[in-house]
Amino acid sequence: MKNVTCILLLLFFIGSANVCAEPGKYSKLIHKYNDSSLILIPFEYKQSALYHAFTYEVIDSVVNMLLKNDSITLTIKGYAHQDEGSDTICKYLSLNRALFVRDYILGRGVKDNRIILVEGMGKTRSLKSNVNKDGHALNCRAELILNYPPPPPPVVIADRDEDGLADAEDACPDEYGYKDNKGCGDKGIVIPFETQQSWLSPSTYKVLDSVVAILKENPALKLSVQGHAYQNEGINSFCDRLAIERANIVKKYLLSRNINNNRIVAVKSFGNSRPINAGKNPLEIGFNSRAQILLEK
Repeated sequence: MKNVTCILLLLFFIGSANVCAEPGKYSKLIHKYNDSSLILIPFEYKQSALYHAFTYEVIDSVVNMLLKNDSITLTIKGYAHQDEGSDTICKYLSLNRALFVRDYILGRGVKDNRIILVEGMGKTRSLKSNVNKDGHALNCRAELILNYPPPPPPVVIADRDEDGLADAEDACPDEYGYKDNKGCGDKGIVIPFETQQSWLSPSTYKVLDSVVAILKENPALKLSVQGHAYQNEGINSFCDRLAIERANIVKKYLLSRNINNNRIVAVKSFGNSRPINAGKNPLEIGFNSRAQILLEK
């Protein structure tokens, strides 16, 4: 059989691996891991010892990783080709390959408890490699599986009002607000609109008439008008247009009720960039289809 003369070093990531001990396996612990890397160590036909420098270089790289990172553990699986002997012979041959690698790694200073499983797979073909015609190169080997612990859980930042600003930095932690206002909302009068519409509805007239009454009772008050839309009402350009139409129709209505134009200091569209709440349900989403009037002295 032609000697294997090339390095088979394959690293790839697989999902969570459940390592279980069964009869005939040298097992330390049972663990569940978040991620792992597979490294292939080729052996010569019917041999359970390594003779080539390149295989030791590969194993040494694994040793270095284990010595540098105490959280990584190692699983070692040995494999044999079906032509290497009977089932029993292949079972022992594959186990001896795994044990040879284990003993070398322990001799390089890695502690015994870092190797959680040593297993002889016999003639079993590994599921972690592609099947090819060169069966000896494929199955005359050991697999080193580096097991990485799951990453720490993400840091949960307290944000009671769900406005994206941490409570510790939020001047109004129980009120949905904006970063440019220290976490507080705009203290404006909400003028409701139907979704994707910019015409005034009966409920809109009632709110606007109350604003007109306030302005007539307080002639020194001035105001600005903001137009808003919600992200589910359309693409950004549509929301921008919809928001300015809402702001402009509110301004026109106020002018029609004899509110002097000089008292309206600004009319501005915020598009869908300034929601009034977190939009957790249809009612909250509907409240975002609006204009707002901010009164100023």
